[in-house]
Amino acid sequence: MLVGRACSFALRAIDQCSAVRSPIATQLLQQRDGTHTFTPAQEKSAERRVRDACSSASQRCALHTMRVVALLCLAHASALGRKKSNGPSVKVSATLAVDKKVVGKADALYKKRTAQSCDAAANIYEAELERTGYADAELLLKAADAVNTAMRIRTNSNTITIDGTVETPANKAVWKKDGQRAYDLAAKGLKASSKIDARALGIRFDAFMFSCSHKSLVKQALTGTGTAYKKMGEELQSKHPRHDGDVGSAVLACFYHVAPWPVGSPKKAIQNARKAVQRGGATLRNLYYVAVISYGQKDYATAAEFFKRAIKASPGSPSEADFADFMKSESKR
Repeated sequence: MLVGRACSFALRAIDQCSAVRSPIATQLLQQRDGTHTFTPAQEKSAERRVRDACSSASQRCALHTMRVVALLCLAHASALGRKKSNGPSVKVSATLAVDKKVVGKADALYKKRTAQSCDAAANIYEAELERTGYADAELLLKAADAVNTAMRIRTNSNTITIDGTVETPANKAVWKKDGQRAYDLAAKGLKASSKIDARALGIRFDAFMFSCSHKSLVKQALTGTGTAYKKMGEELQSKHPRHDGDVGSAVLACFYHVAPWPVGSPKKAIQNARKAVQRGGATLRNLYYVAVISYGQKDYATAAEFFKRAIKASPGSPSEADFADFMKSESKR
């Protein structure tokens, strides 16, 4: 028990002082194996008996020290033993199994890949998450992906153009409405996942981008938001160079292209754009990015070449296909 431990601790504390050890030790030994707390009367009686055994100022000093230590230990023991009936309790809800039929219905809607069908899929996923306690990592990521896809289709993925960006008031309204929603779902999905793969990181990256875009990523490039965006892109680039046509290099190319000085870098922009083509393939998006960035750097010959190639190229992934028509239209200008 802690009472006995406190007394034993006090005995060790006075072990170096032979002048006081004997009289005080006698009193402490009587309490060492005690398993109860002192009543006020017992405490005063014990204190008086031990004080009587101390005939010098040094003994009283030692007594005071031991009394403080012992009482603190006793108080702690009492607190630990007290039933915590008045404090707040944490309610833990039982996790329900995900309804596969419901999820299958949402999956079918998502595969149609229109903004409206993805909205409907996301709503079903989220309703099932609410019913089951937001504990299924895969369902969280599916919901985030569906919200991302709807935003990507509606806003052309906040891509770059020869005029700059597509950060229009209408697009910002979309990102403001659903960006944070997607990011919250993605973040919870990653937290609940036992293994974080390229798909999960890609979903989180897109959700983060959209969640910040309503305030303009260009304006936030020099802030902590820009730093986080760049870090996520670098993680995808280094860990998953083949995922989604090396999307990590592609998004970094755009970041360095539109970011103001001193973060923006024409050299890093074109290097990353070409790296995406080399590692992720000559997909529509990758070729289009080389063309737009080259045009911005007044390398018109290269821009013309890659725009022509982009027109003939196919999207390398479903996410590219979501805004493929826009990129082809821009390439024909």
